[in-house]
Amino acid sequence: MFIKVKTAALSGVKGYPVNVEVDVHRGMPSFNIVGLANTTIKEACQRIKPAVKNSGFDFPVDKVTINLVPADIPKDGSHFDLPIAIGIMMSCNPGMIADDTAFFGELSLDGRLNPVKGILPLVMAVRERGTLKVIVPAENAEEAAMLSDMTVLPAEDLQQVADYTLGSRDIAAYKGKSIGEENKSVPDYNQVIGQENAKRAMVIAAAGNHGILMMGEPGCGKTMIAKRLPGILPPPDFEEKLEITGIYSVAGMFDKEKGLMTERPFRCPHHTITTAGMIGGGARPGPGELSLAHKGVLFLDEMGEFRPRVIDSMRQPVEEGVIRLRRGHGEVIFPSEVMVVIAANPCKCGNLWSSTKRCTCTRGQINSYKRKILGPFGDRIDMHVKMQPPGFDELRDAERGELRNFGLSSGQMRETVIQCREIQKDRYKGTEYTLNGKLDEYGITKYCIMDSAASEMMSSAYEKFNLTMRGYGRVLKVARTIADIDKEERIMAEHIAEALSYRVSGDYYRE
Repeated sequence: MFIKVKTAALSGVKGYPVNVEVDVHRGMPSFNIVGLANTTIKEACQRIKPAVKNSGFDFPVDKVTINLVPADIPKDGSHFDLPIAIGIMMSCNPGMIADDTAFFGELSLDGRLNPVKGILPLVMAVRERGTLKVIVPAENAEEAAMLSDMTVLPAEDLQQVADYTLGSRDIAAYKGKSIGEENKSVPDYNQVIGQENAKRAMVIAAAGNHGILMMGEPGCGKTMIAKRLPGILPPPDFEEKLEITGIYSVAGMFDKEKGLMTERPFRCPHHTITTAGMIGGGARPGPGELSLAHKGVLFLDEMGEFRPRVIDSMRQPVEEGVIRLRRGHGEVIFPSEVMVVIAANPCKCGNLWSSTKRCTCTRGQINSYKRKILGPFGDRIDMHVKMQPPGFDELRDAERGELRNFGLSSGQMRETVIQCREIQKDRYKGTEYTLNGKLDEYGITKYCIMDSAASEMMSSAYEKFNLTMRGYGRVLKVARTIADIDKEERIMAEHIAEALSYRVSGDYYRE
């Protein structure tokens, strides 16, 4: 008897629908799975057979053939256990019906359903094909119920699922928790003493989604500035929340207590991270830090300590917004639309710019360090900011309590960021662009329009500072954001001047 059961599979962090076709007919007892199934799926027989028997059903002593459609795409995951088991049981029990339902779940030998990774993108995949009812392990119900238009049926074991398909027992639909509030625990920028220039740069970077590199001696506040960035970013919209949550689900990092992720991710990997850890990969490719920071911030603290190969591997993913991993069985794609924030010392010992400490680095070490920071990857970062420690007078006033709030607060900065992003949203409505930081060459030409004074200044700066074509475009993108903050349609000379101050970093290492 031929049976078809609905489910889905993962490719990277995206799901796609799969039909489990089951054919049981007379012949030598066997169990075959075709359709480019990996070892986890092919081992399913060893779990399914005892699970079916321990649930009170007979397992057919016939030739069983399982085909996973589409058959030309590799498939992975223990969540195929339940749809395969249900398909086999339906072939032996004509009264079992499940045409409008998709199934996901890993089976224990006693028939219990175990939770699986990536349930959200899997459910989203069958939803796109019009299937709005799913049976999932009880522990995955909260995650699947984030899709309010889906009917999520949480099951504890195979017996409960079988009874449901026979019509002898209902499974109550799971009602998900309400979406939580944003986390308000991010420290405020008004706790930062001085560094108004860096805070201004952070507003511009956040408003246009520009990458930013902060350079300064140890202890000047680079990390403090970076870690307060989530407090000025606008919250993700609902579709972005689903996308972010789906990535963490595939990575096995979904927190069912918090439910849907309502904040933009902020990832800060250690400098000992490997290339696979940064961009993803492995025998069974999984998302790396770049993908875990998707739609949020990737903070590289002490960039000079990262392996050169790791830094170089980030060039293309940061520019394109996707990571393409080519394997023998095909291509796996992970998203990587991130705002890169970098903190780095001016040299290996950190004292190159210090007025009180002596730098112990040789000229060769300084040049090598400079190439690492300001090399090909650094050239792809829109904004470069030089930072100095706050003055003693500011520290003394803070100790006396005379300074309660130090300059701009996160609330003020966030208001500016949101207003600027609304301007960009209106401008790019109906186009492929979303924010100034994502403009390509065509977008720069069309939307970064300068007045005559700005054009003259840019022409002079291109020659004087020996800008590359990439650097030229990035100055214009930052200037476009500064103009948006000032609510100006055209880029003016003062916008170009400020944008250049965040770009011309070669002078940092002048003899």
